[in-house]
Amino acid sequence: MTITTAKSGTTAPAVTCTSIPFELVSSLTAKQKGVPVCSGVCVPKGTLHEVGEWLVETGGAHLPAQTTVLNRWSDGSVRWMLVRFMAGRVAPGRTTGMLVRPDKRPQHFTALTTLRHHKDELLLEITDAHRATRNTATLVPRLSAENGQPLELQIESVTEDVSGDVCCVFQVAVGCRQAPAIGLNLQIEIWPSHSLIQTSVTLTNTRRARHPGGLWDLGDDGSFHFGGLHLEVRPEFSADCIRWQSEPDTTPRLATAEQSIDIVQHGSGGRNWSSGNHADRDGRPTVKDRGYTVSSPQGTFRGYRTQPTITLQSSQGQVEVRVPEFWQQFPASLSATADKISIGLFPTACGPYELQGGEQKTLSAWTSIGETDGSPDRLNWIHDTPRLLQSADWVRRCAVFDWLPESLQHDDAGLNRLSDYLYECTTGQRSFENRRATIDEFGWRNFGDVPADHEQTHYAGSRTVVSHYNNQFDLIFGGIQNLFLSGDIRWFDLFDPLARHVIDIDIYHTTEDRSCFNGGLFWHTDHYVDAATATHRTYSTANATDDGHYGGGPSNEHNYTTGLLYYHFLTGNPQARSAVVSLADWVISMDDGSRTIFGLLDDGPTGLASQTKYEDFHGPGRGVGNSINALLDAFILTGKARYEAKLEQLIRRAVHPRQSCSELQLDDAENRWSYSVCMTALGRVLAHRLESGRKDELYAYIRATLENYGRWMADNERPSLSAPERLEFLTEAWAAQDFRKANALRIAASCTDDARLEARMRSKASELNDAAWSDLYQFEDRHLTARCLSILMTEGVRDVFHRTCCPEYFPPADQPHTFDDDWAMFVPQKQRVKRRLRNPLQMVRLLPRLLHPGRWRQTVAAWRRHLG
Repeated sequence: MTITTAKSGTTAPAVTCTSIPFELVSSLTAKQKGVPVCSGVCVPKGTLHEVGEWLVETGGAHLPAQTTVLNRWSDGSVRWMLVRFMAGRVAPGRTTGMLVRPDKRPQHFTALTTLRHHKDELLLEITDAHRATRNTATLVPRLSAENGQPLELQIESVTEDVSGDVCCVFQVAVGCRQAPAIGLNLQIEIWPSHSLIQTSVTLTNTRRARHPGGLWDLGDDGSFHFGGLHLEVRPEFSADCIRWQSEPDTTPRLATAEQSIDIVQHGSGGRNWSSGNHADRDGRPTVKDRGYTVSSPQGTFRGYRTQPTITLQSSQGQVEVRVPEFWQQFPASLSATADKISIGLFPTACGPYELQGGEQKTLSAWTSIGETDGSPDRLNWIHDTPRLLQSADWVRRCAVFDWLPESLQHDDAGLNRLSDYLYECTTGQRSFENRRATIDEFGWRNFGDVPADHEQTHYAGSRTVVSHYNNQFDLIFGGIQNLFLSGDIRWFDLFDPLARHVIDIDIYHTTEDRSCFNGGLFWHTDHYVDAATATHRTYSTANATDDGHYGGGPSNEHNYTTGLLYYHFLTGNPQARSAVVSLADWVISMDDGSRTIFGLLDDGPTGLASQTKYEDFHGPGRGVGNSINALLDAFILTGKARYEAKLEQLIRRAVHPRQSCSELQLDDAENRWSYSVCMTALGRVLAHRLESGRKDELYAYIRATLENYGRWMADNERPSLSAPERLEFLTEAWAAQDFRKANALRIAASCTDDARLEARMRSKASELNDAAWSDLYQFEDRHLTARCLSILMTEGVRDVFHRTCCPEYFPPADQPHTFDDDWAMFVPQKQRVKRRLRNPLQMVRLLPRLLHPGRWRQTVAAWRRHLG
């Protein structure tokens, strides 16, 4: 980075960021030209306030860049910005590059991009006046009912979301007359200099699921059953021939204008293609064929996995289409006649389909339009997309992550334990693709998720358990951290599809259900049993108990947002931004007593945002910790005061500088192990307030609370497995959780001014960490399971930070503060109402509330949502 210092009168010198280094990393085996690059880059605090013009210098070329601010530091300077540029030529391997501020305004490619619509058709036109070219294509979505009859679609709005010479983005809302609750959104990203178009199609069922008894199986009354979803690409010409490939390295084949091509991926092509993971509402298999079929003039071809290309060619131009993750997101199809290419996002030939209530799916395709110039393979890069990557040194200099070490590679073997562990966990049979292959974690609903293989240990069945992890302990965030630390873009293979899966499948996209569920994140599927027909929704009828005490829904204890926050910063994905906001809004809504059936008698907080494991425990735990964390992420993202206000309320509800840790029974590993999750969230809040210069009363409150916990931990904490008789299930996860415990203690050590106490805390943290490594390897290869990996991907990284970097210090607040001893366990709404109903005097005092018509309307609406 180049930083210039400019003097301005008598004010302090202004520091300006004028260059940002990066690498363009490509796994392609040959040079590829015309590759669009879109990536977030981080910037040190205070060095860039106005984005202005930027150029990209890479491979000897100087390319115009288009930038958008994604996030700002507390002083208003840019923290993350999205950079788009068209790489003229990308070489295999790593190419160094630099974002630079030009001395004068750079020359841009100038083109006029328009998107017009009529009924259900979108006409896209790119006009380059300088080269006297005009490229057009028409996009038409097609949705059919379960019986195969077409549904009537109508384009409702077209909004230009991003405008620029490098790239422009349109958001298109499409309505369905026969199914008003079904939303269809198209994001159309256009790169005019090379006439490239990425179309992402999101199909959303905004109806609630009925989930009787808290069970979430397929066949629910809230589901949307449909026959197929296709996107047609129509050129303005009729093709002279059709050029196609079923696999990238095969010889292209040709068909005449009178002929047609049809390529269908039926199953994953993997060895477990017929896994019980793929079942309909009746438990019957939905995959009828292992791999793909091609129907062509040359005959019928079969294979396992296809990544097809179809190109329509004529003297007037050509249109080429490719679909990313074609086999991974099966079923999929690509077919063509002389006048159109049809992309089967949900091909009719493999239907029907069921989209659960509140579920959505996003699929995409790339189209190249232009002159026939002898370069038909303009989209060769989409299956191995080159990535822009900033170095670990740069990221650490920008300080956009808390507790990020300089490296995972060290001369000390003890410090290399984590890098050795991560290598063992992510290569060979433990690679993410091989993990997914065990239960065929592929297909449109599954791809991206990681099988919960740790559930196999206590599974009573004889085969591999079908269990889904649903981003437990934030695998997304761990993957992003390790991408920067290692520089290995294969980490994208984990967190990129996982983030998209979580956004689509694991988040409940409805506002019609109870406030404690709407917009929430579903748990990982249930322990030690098959997910069955609940898919990724935890509770299935197949696992219900006879006593009726089974079922539930999204809960505050499973709310992981930080990975989605950084995924948005890294990719600019707008759905990731919406997901973080949705999950924070869910925290506020679930705690709003006016939205429940008890609101008529008591509209105070429900306690659902702060409880952990038991509805009457509202002290430190992962429930309140994850809620605090989600609210902090939404505040960082939006700056809206309501998130910070709720965050402060939950902190004061759950913790206090004078709490008795013994009375809270924090040494009960089985029931209180997750208090360290809350401590980590408090540490993030403390770091954020310190960055923003707010060493105020809340800062002092959190700092004193953490010091109090740390003092108790230094005297009382022990490795979880040191008392195995107190644990219900003796698993490897207990050892992994102790890494978080040690790191939480180190955060507490940064909050004290007592040097002896700090040393005692850090010494105990090291003891816990060493014991955790030893205990972890007592479980043979079970220490490599997804649950342990997900914890160590973050907590192991933080352990290396605390062992190798100068300990961070949270200085005292600007003014001394004293805190009284007035803390009592929060009483949730349901218990408060029960107490009032038993007290006649309380009931008399409630009469004015009972006479308020607005409260009755709210209560009736809550009853309707509750009853489904």
